[in-house]
Amino acid sequence: MILTSYVFKDIVKNQIVVFGVVFAIFMCQSVIKILGQASSGDLPAGVVVEMVWYSMPTFGFLLIPLTLFVGIIMSLARMSSDSEMVVMKSIGISGFDFMKIALIISIFSAIFCGFNCLYFQPEAAAAQKKITDNSQNNPQYLPIESGKFTNLGDYTIYIQQVKNKKKDKDLNQIYIVSSMKTMIESKFETSFLAASGGYLKYDENGDQWLVLDKGQAYRTKGIDPQLKRVKFSTMNIPVNFEETEDQSDIDMRVTPTSDLIKSDDFKAKVELQWRISPIIACFILAMIAVPLSMVNPRQGRFARLGPAMFIFVFYFLILLLIRNILNSGSMWLYPGMYIVPIGFLLFVVIPLNRQKVGVVRKKKSASKAQA
Repeated sequence: MILTSYVFKDIVKNQIVVFGVVFAIFMCQSVIKILGQASSGDLPAGVVVEMVWYSMPTFGFLLIPLTLFVGIIMSLARMSSDSEMVVMKSIGISGFDFMKIALIISIFSAIFCGFNCLYFQPEAAAAQKKITDNSQNNPQYLPIESGKFTNLGDYTIYIQQVKNKKKDKDLNQIYIVSSMKTMIESKFETSFLAASGGYLKYDENGDQWLVLDKGQAYRTKGIDPQLKRVKFSTMNIPVNFEETEDQSDIDMRVTPTSDLIKSDDFKAKVELQWRISPIIACFILAMIAVPLSMVNPRQGRFARLGPAMFIFVFYFLILLLIRNILNSGSMWLYPGMYIVPIGFLLFVVIPLNRQKVGVVRKKKSASKAQA
């Protein structure tokens, strides 16, 4: 009982330490990415902290199975290299006992992973989407600054002076260039607009418009030397942003798990399998880690860490591949992504554990023959 408690605490300690280190690395990468978006004008600086906070649950998708896997290997490999494993086995603790301890820890890890992937992650994704939508629809957060070029959909805009108000922006000396293809003559029409001032507003449908006051518009088609000039007192230009992600994928990512379970949509079922996959991975990787960590004292405690990382990356790459195939409609929904843990169970877990059990049986039979 004391030895099993010792092994249990050592694995958990290693898992927590590895989680802290890898989480810090992922956090730094997320902060750099979000700061890059803020510096380029894609995201307002005022929401950077919130975006970083809501990005944390996405780390758990990989980190919880990874740290469990690495924690078991580091702990048991250290015991093997320090000859502690030999002493434990000599007093009756077998490989099955280590497997039981690893599976108990994997149960707790799977529960935490389930809460993260099935509840916290979609909630955080929905919060991020809400922040992004609000920042794009709020005139105060639009990436319009004095003396800088800005792309607004089909238009490139340059503003001499921008005055920030509480909930709006007052614009002075506006210059806009637009190039689009006409439907009738199939020629590109270039427009240049200059206005003394303007402001942003919303219509009854919630669409955003840039209103120009007192200006002139110049238009030309293709290489036609003729230039048409039109004066205007007021002109409305739609403010549109290019979508950087597939909207259906975003909607699935923010959909609550309870709605995915009730839905009959094919992509909803695929997303549900994707959220369940790291929970199953905790058990599969734990059963791989125990026999993989039984090293020779001469090999060192980090001898199996390289192959272990290869197995982990290979596991989740196959999961991602199956997910893409399912979303393309080229594969049946069932077994779907469940084929990955089944395959690893049959071709990795069972052979590895049978090999270790076979070694133990040979040693026991040799000791009986000597007696």
